[in-house]
Amino acid sequence: MRDIHGIDRILAILEPHWEEVEEEFERANRKFLELAETDHDPIGRVLRTHLIVENFLTTYLEQSLDVDDIGDARLTFAQKVALLPNSGDSAAFVKPGIKQLNGVRNKFGHSLDYQVRRADLRAVYAVLEVARQGEEFRDPIEAIEAFAPIACAFLSMPSEGLQDAFADAFRHVNIEPDRESRG
Repeated sequence: MRDIHGIDRILAILEPHWEEVEEEFERANRKFLELAETDHDPIGRVLRTHLIVENFLTTYLEQSLDVDDIGDARLTFAQKVALLPNSGDSAAFVKPGIKQLNGVRNKFGHSLDYQVRRADLRAVYAVLEVARQGEEFRDPIEAIEAFAPIACAFLSMPSEGLQDAFADAFRHVNIEPDRESRG
């Protein structure tokens, strides 16, 4: 094993502070254990859903923008969502919900113990009210998971024969981003 050059000097300098150093390590260890004991199932479920939606989002953008590999552009999820139309396309209907999904995923990225609230998902619930009428989603994570296949379906480009029908059906959809779904 290699010796760390200067370790004796480091230990000599820290020796008078050793009790404080141990207290700091113990505090950090408690925080680590607290985060490790957090129920990570919601994080995994949101991340899985986010990745699936991103797969469909990427395919949608490649087809609609006639780009061979949008991955070469190295766009963030938020940048990809910004490229979605605000009207005249089925993707416009799910765009605000996709933005909110990304916002929830980002909140987990900054706080492992983040609790998803229904208020964080207004646009997701609005889509569910239309697409899954009569169903109630009390758990926000379940709402996200129920929203995902709808978003993916709306991001799927219809066959050429259906493109005109979809364009006609969604030409009146104009999604104005609200303050809650930005980002």
